[in-house]
Amino acid sequence: MIYGHIEHQKTNQYLPRVIQQCLAYLNETDLEALPTGKHIIDGENIFANVMEFETGDASSKQAEVHKEYVDVQCLIRGEERIQYSLEDEVNPIAKPYDEENDFYLVESMNQCNDVIMHPKMFAVFLPEEPHKPGCIVSQSGLIKKIVIKVHRSLLA
Repeated sequence: MIYGHIEHQKTNQYLPRVIQQCLAYLNETDLEALPTGKHIIDGENIFANVMEFETGDASSKQAEVHKEYVDVQCLIRGEERIQYSLEDEVNPIAKPYDEENDFYLVESMNQCNDVIMHPKMFAVFLPEEPHKPGCIVSQSGLIKKIVIKVHRSLLA
């Protein structure tokens, strides 16, 4: 997991080139004006999903895990807690792998950590890293976020 702010160029210059490309897209795009839904950046190699929803209690959610795509999650509006952990073979699977949507769900995460997201902050989750986005920070609220999906082959 990588955590940062899209405008922190001194730090972000050390990230892989494809992640820098994603951050450039985030900096050059009017994120507030982006409609919800899928936005193609580079075919199926890089695309973005924009969504708006209410944050919920972490205990009512299950963590998601991807196999093919890296998530570059960036908050546009509101505040959000994302729980995450490292890859762990003992995380019990709650929902089997959905190949079309590239995810499976796990019931729990060992050594769970939290990251608090504010507008223009980003978190990168690599394949096989469980993460639980959309959790309440202090109280439920409407958030808008963008998740750029980067095919794992672009990081190899």
